[in-house]
Amino acid sequence: MTDQELRRHRRLERPRERVLQEAWDLLVEKGLADLSLSELGRRLDTSAGHLSYYFGSKNGLLLDLLRWSEDELMEQLAVVLESDASTEQRLRGLCDLFFPRAPGDPRWLLWVELWPRVLREPTLRAAQQELDAAWRDALATLLRELTDEDVEPLAQRMLALLDGLSVALLTDEPGLTNDAAWEHVRSLLPR
Repeated sequence: MTDQELRRHRRLERPRERVLQEAWDLLVEKGLADLSLSELGRRLDTSAGHLSYYFGSKNGLLLDLLRWSEDELMEQLAVVLESDASTEQRLRGLCDLFFPRAPGDPRWLLWVELWPRVLREPTLRAAQQELDAAWRDALATLLRELTDEDVEPLAQRMLALLDGLSVALLTDEPGLTNDAAWEHVRSLLPR
């Protein structure tokens, strides 16, 4: 069994992890429109009311699901950041983790669904800002290896570019690949 399979197995031993894994599977299988507390309850042989107790609402479920997904990515990002690879290679590794795996990537569907909701929900806004800050901080850490100048504005610009490129990759924009998206990001690097 691989480390990832062992981690997934350990995660599923905990009831909340089991619920999140089932919600993820439902999202992958049916998309966001059919991801509801009632459908999830049917799959888990429990009531939507019981799930509402834990998540509060669909927004709560989506947020927990996104955090759950991002936590795994942050573990992978830590490995990339701590590697002995060059700064540019580690930046590429960061981008590879950030970008959607394929058109319709469920993690990115969650982001797209949550973005408009953050305008109305302070809890979602705070969580979105926290998750974005983790990526921006990682970018800034790597950029500091390339220049002595203030990297915060560049990290913010790069994160916005990564978001835009990711949406284009998510929707399968013709002619855009992960390699081409990386070249757009790479063009912003200090020389």
